Amino acid sequence: MKLNGNSRGSHSAPRHEKPSRARGEDFAPGRDEAAAAGENLTYEPAADGGYEPAPAKRRGSGAKRAAAILGAIAAVIALCVIGYALWEKPPEFGGGGLVQPVTPSAAPAESADPNATPSPTPTEDPNAGAPASHNDHMYTFLVVGFDKVAYHTDTIMLGALDTKEHTIDVFSVPRDTLMNISGGTKKINELVLRGRNSCDSSATEEERMQAGIDRMLDGFTDILGFEVDVYAAVDLDAFVELINAIGGVDYDVPQDMYYWDPAQDLAIELAAGPQHLTGEQAIGVVRYRSGYVTADIGRIETQQDFLKSVADQFLTLGNIPKLGEFIDIFTKYVVTNMDASNLAFFARQFLLCDSEDVVFHGTIPANTNDAIKGLSYCSINVSEWIEVINEYLNPYDQPVTEANLNILTHNFTTGFYSTTGTIAGGIDSFTDFTALRG
Repeated sequence: MKLNGNSRGSHSAPRHEKPSRARGEDFAPGRDEAAAAGENLTYEPAADGGYEPAPAKRRGSGAKRAAAILGAIAAVIALCVIGYALWEKPPEFGGGGLVQPVTPSAAPAESADPNATPSPTPTEDPNAGAPASHNDHMYTFLVVGFDKVAYHTDTIMLGALDTKEHTIDVFSVPRDTLMNISGGTKKINELVLRGRNSCDSSATEEERMQAGIDRMLDGFTDILGFEVDVYAAVDLDAFVELINAIGGVDYDVPQDMYYWDPAQDLAIELAAGPQHLTGEQAIGVVRYRSGYVTADIGRIETQQDFLKSVADQFLTLGNIPKLGEFIDIFTKYVVTNMDASNLAFFARQFLLCDSEDVVFHGTIPANTNDAIKGLSYCSINVSEWIEVINEYLNPYDQPVTEANLNILTHNFTTGFYSTTGTIAGGIDSFTDFTALRG
């Protein structure tokens, strides 16, 4: 008779009870060999109701699976980054280099005041004939906002983005800036309308709009001495959609803004103070000017403050909300020489900037209180403007000089002065608004 034994003469373990280490020595052959090999022995239920050693598991198999999953995720992310990098594309630089100098005329432009001190004869260009190279990490841009009633560009901003230093510098150009153009009203905000009106009756709306933009770009080349690299002309409806696409913006409205103009279908109703603005409210902020003592200059200050606030919010977030929708609206409704890949490039470059490196400098150097024959004008201070161009905006390896420009300026002491020596249309081409107003 066998006491407490099984058919093989070894002790049996109670059913569903995992043997202890000591008891396992009586029935777990191979344990000693496994222990000697440095392996941990585990058990699993046997067919007879007891337990037997479980097959050894491969060391680290779980860790390897986790590593494989992480590697696959990293590969997908890398492919997305590479794909985005291949898709985003910097725009082409503006062509032509610096504007070739106009041969100075022998005499200065005619003055409206026969007793005024003669203006100096335009200077010759010291860089004449020398080629200029475009900086490969600096992009100049022009952004204008216009209305679809009169096609006046009441918001005008010139700027430069440095993709090496990650800085952005922006200057506003007052809408009343005096331009050396023909016609009775020689203002910069007339350029788009004049270009449109130059088209014949068979031209499509798209052709008219492009003609207006081309005329505007020619005007900015006159006052810069080179072509801007990229431009964007945004109408009021597109601005509203763009702001709504990014979920609106937080802004501290500087003063109460109440204004109604049925002719423009414009109603501005905003109380002063911090608030979250929709696109419809934001357009009121950037268009409002009647309540500022300095009128258009006050509006420019608010426009720049508003855009600075928007930029700070995005840079704090580290992203532009709904960027894809933003780009879709931009490419659909904004007249520009950029495509979606160019916009993605600029968006990424913008997000690489620090908030303090996005600088709005106010207006270009000018007399903002000038007037000619009863109409308000803003006359550029040529020498100071050239300094600004070369310090912040000039993307070429040669300085812009007066000889590269076509600027008409005016003051009550010296009369008119043109960098080319000629007033387009002549001195008598200005409309006399004092006579018209009686």
